[in-house]
Amino acid sequence: MQEREGDFLIEAFWNICLLHDISSRDQLLREAIRVIRTKQLLKLHDVASTMKDDPDSLFSFMKEKVGERELGHFPGDRDLFFKLFHAGERIDLLEYAMLTLQQDRVTGGVIVHPGIMERFIQMCLNNNFRSILIPEAEKFLRGLLETKIHRKAFAITLLTENYVLGLIFKTYFKGEANIRVLQGSIYQPLPLEDNFDAILTFPNLGVKLNQDHDFAFRESEGIASIHLLGLLREGGRMSATYPARMMFQSGTISDWRKEINKVSQVCSIHSLPDGILRPYTSVKVYQVDFGTSTKDVVLGQLSLKNDNLEIDKEITIHNDQFAQMYDWRIEVLLNEDQETLRLFQQAPTPKVKLREIAEYFRGKSVLKQDLRPGKIKVVNISNIENGEVNLEQLETIDEEERKIKRYEILPDDLIMTCRGTVFKLAVFPEAEGVYIASANIIVIRFRSKIISRFAKIFLESPTGEALVKSFMRGTTVINLNPSDVGELEIPLLSHNEQLDLITRYSSERERYKSVIREADERWERTKNQIYSELY
Repeated sequence: MQEREGDFLIEAFWNICLLHDISSRDQLLREAIRVIRTKQLLKLHDVASTMKDDPDSLFSFMKEKVGERELGHFPGDRDLFFKLFHAGERIDLLEYAMLTLQQDRVTGGVIVHPGIMERFIQMCLNNNFRSILIPEAEKFLRGLLETKIHRKAFAITLLTENYVLGLIFKTYFKGEANIRVLQGSIYQPLPLEDNFDAILTFPNLGVKLNQDHDFAFRESEGIASIHLLGLLREGGRMSATYPARMMFQSGTISDWRKEINKVSQVCSIHSLPDGILRPYTSVKVYQVDFGTSTKDVVLGQLSLKNDNLEIDKEITIHNDQFAQMYDWRIEVLLNEDQETLRLFQQAPTPKVKLREIAEYFRGKSVLKQDLRPGKIKVVNISNIENGEVNLEQLETIDEEERKIKRYEILPDDLIMTCRGTVFKLAVFPEAEGVYIASANIIVIRFRSKIISRFAKIFLESPTGEALVKSFMRGTTVINLNPSDVGELEIPLLSHNEQLDLITRYSSERERYKSVIREADERWERTKNQIYSELY
């Protein structure tokens, strides 16, 4: 009942604002701050009973005591403020800010599931940590609201880049001696004199920053983490949320993994549940804890049960073993068929990455309005059936061949789905005409060493499928990036060994299909014979 009343009050406040052209996120937040600041000052001066019901007195008090230096000019008259005050004096400012940010479709942003903060709090309590830094605190609004972390025995510093959100926190936590609110960016060196026992961070996902720093990498997640680790006390912990690509992508992100593990060792990595960031994004994310003097690294998988984060599975490996890992694809170790994956990794058979032996690209984005009778045929997910490409009833577009050359599929190319709910593979057959892949498909064209049909056999095997899943950036929906596909390892067998396996596979597949056809034909004959004898 209380929750519904809170929603009603916030809705009423919004409606008054919108009727008076107060509509942007910061405008809505400013006016809520103005109301709550006025309420606080009325109580401080013990004049609420004499002023709050008099529009003139209330308006004059607000103009004199709240002022315009921090919040700017009030965009209305005494009657508007009187309405806003009585509509907003009972709202919870933190809940109001959270819902206002959730409704904001212009600037976007993520509000993190409170379970991440709950686990962080428990970690701090277990380690007797006292001083805590929460940068970009607006991302943790729901956690701040639901966990009531400010009521625990922590000295908490909330950091935000946004001036108005800083005012939200200062107003809400006014009088709380253990809360400090600062303004600053974690994507630049932070000039803070204090160090902290624990840091909780959710850096911006997938932003490339300008190269005005000393790091080889430009990823927002990487730069923020290095800056924040410099504020961690000896023996402290930083808990950070990262997208899947930070776990396995090569190049500068691989350099970042090596660099950060030198600055502060990885203590644990847990995969977070599918869809935990919806509706903001469906990107698959992980929670990584960094610290010092850790002998073991905990790897695990979390799931949501009654909206609480709980451990599904967990294993521990020695820090030396973790340090030797090329990437942080913990699914390889947590997979139910991890013994198969371990055997593959430890097998003496040479392995080669796709990027070393193949070209690969994603297909063309084809909109419905682009489909029309034409000579360019489009291969989509639905055209891959039982490991083969069905060339009948393909959709077409009318386009000049030179414009679609980069998306063309050639005979013997391996194609795989990179979107959708089902992972499919096929080798493109000999065919007349021009065919292109849709944006839901990645095309792999082998240059040497590996035969495409052999690669298909391996990637559709249990081991291959598990490896592919470990590179997926999405959650319940497949989300593969071509650059990530290049990191897949294929067993490097001799040409003759590959041909032998392909021949055996193809022969048995044809035999299987023949048996199925004969069984279908026999079943049809038997049914028809029985039907003819019914009367």
